[in-house]
Formats: sequence, C-alpha cells, structure tokens
Amino acid sequence: MALPHLIKHIYNNGTDEVIRRGKKIHSLGYVELVEHDELMGSIVFRVKDDSYSTFYKVYIQKYADAKLMTLRCGCPYNLGEICRHEAAALFRLQDMVDKNLLMSSAIQYNQLHTVAKMKHIDLKMIKMLSSPSIYQEAETLLRTNKATINKAVDERVEAELVIDGQTYPLVIQKNDERNFDTSCMCDETMHPLCEHKTLLFLQLLNNYGPNYFDSIRNWDKEKNKLLQIYGYSLEDDLDGKFEFIYKEGKPFLKLLDNSIKRVAAGIWTGSPRLERFGRRWFIVSPSALCKLYSRRNPNPGIFF
Repeated sequence: MALPHLIKHIYNNGTDEVIRRGKKIHSLGYVELVEHDELMGSIVFRVKDDSYSTFYKVYIQKYADAKLMTLRCGCPYNLGEICRHEAAALFRLQDMVDKNLLMSSAIQYNQLHTVAKMKHIDLKMIKMLSSPSIYQEAETLLRTNKATINKAVDERVEAELVIDGQTYPLVIQKNDERNFDTSCMCDETMHPLCEHKTLLFLQLLNNYGPNYFDSIRNWDKEKNKLLQIYGYSLEDDLDGKFEFIYKEGKPFLKLLDNSIKRVAAGIWTGSPRLERFGRRWFIVSPSALCKLYSRRNPNPGIFF
C-alpha cells in the first residue's frame, strides 16, 4: 500500500535524525494547531522544540496537493529540505487526516452565489479560488470565446458567455465587505470559481486591469469635490471643459479649457450655509462670506 503523500514527503526529504526527532516531538504532544484555512488548503502549527523550551511556527500551504505543497518553519535549520519541526507538523497533520479531525465534510459550492474574497481582480487569488484544471480550461476558452458584457455600472458586471451553443448568464459585483459576489448557472461544486466566472475575471483583468470595478463605481461625490475647485458640479455642462481619467481605479480631473481658472481660496462653490468661526457667524456662499454679526461689532458687513 502506498504511503500517504504527507508521510512520503517526510521520508523523501528528511534525514534519519530529522525523522527520529520529528516523531519524538509529535509523540510528546508538542505540536499544536494554530490556524486552518480549509478553502485555501493551508494550516499553521505551533511546535515546541524537543531540546529547548523554544516554540516555532510551521506553515504548510496546499497540503492536499502533493505537487504544490510547501512548508516553512521559523527555526534556523538549513542542513536539509525539512527540519524536525516540519516533520513533526506533517506527522500531526497526517494524524488529523486519519482521524477525520481536519475536514469534517467536503464543502459543496452553489455557483448561483459564491464569494471571491479579494479586494481587486487578483490573479493569484483567482488561481487559489478555482483549481489548476479550471484555470487552464478558462484560459483555453478565452482564446476563442469572449463573454458579452450586457451591463457594467455601480461595481456590477452582468455578462453572457456562450459555449457550444449553451448560454451561461454571469454576474460579478462588489459587496459591502468590498469582496466579490459571483453568480453562474453551471454545476461546479468543488470550488468557488467555475471556469465561466474565471474566464470573465481574466477577460476583465486583461482588458481593463485589476482595478476595473473601481472604475465603474459611482464616484459622483468625489467628482463633485474635484469640480468644485473650478466652481463647477456634475449638474453643469462639462463638454469641452473637463474630462475624468482613472488611475488605479480612482478618478482624476483633467482640464480641457485653459480659460477656466480655479476659484479663489476661501470662496465656497456649493449651496449657502451658516457657519461659526470663533465668536463670529458667517453665511458661506459661492460669492462671498458675509458676516452676520459680531459681539464686538454687531453691524453686518462683507468678509472676503
């Protein structure tokens, strides 16, 4: 019977001394689970050394895949591929797998609604939220198929993807946590992102960059602040006067008409309002700041 790949990794990469001491550390109960991310296939152990009262953290990534699995320990050992703490962590991990302590049940995803936890279109996260085969299939499909974007506004993209005569409606939108809610009608259940969602993410990334959803966000409030520098707002006719450009997803104002000058400092370009400055009250208006009264001088006057 073939050894599990976790145990194989220990015996293929560890010295006899590392294996012996790794078993000792594990048998003494010196390996403690700190963090486990089942979705990402990563786990962190806190391991006590067998000779000193020193603790080290061992990080194991992609533990379910023998080819992609990586280990990292905080100890200074550099005489081999793995140290005794990593060996002990792998022994403990295998023990947890055998006792069904690691994965209580397989996660089943409904593609009608899955969440991609990333703040922008991140290629690394797309690969982690799909699988190597799904990602490769999406890349292959993208060479001959493009999703049709039906709507892209307010951080929401609605699209359709036609493959072999079948239409897949797709939706990707930012949620309140600034992650992505995604939707597709396919039957992929093993991963949050199917090949159709992955294709759409890749298409948007290739065409518009990682911050595309920021560029279709409603930036009216920020745009008005930029226009107020010149005494304008979005309600005015801006043709030939201003243009908004986006850098890293954020809007910047470009002046097209050089005859337009900045409004003098201290003059408000919005609606008139009443504000108090120290002992004095002022009406803040687009034309001037009008002094209503002062305890020293109750007569109103114009203040520039």
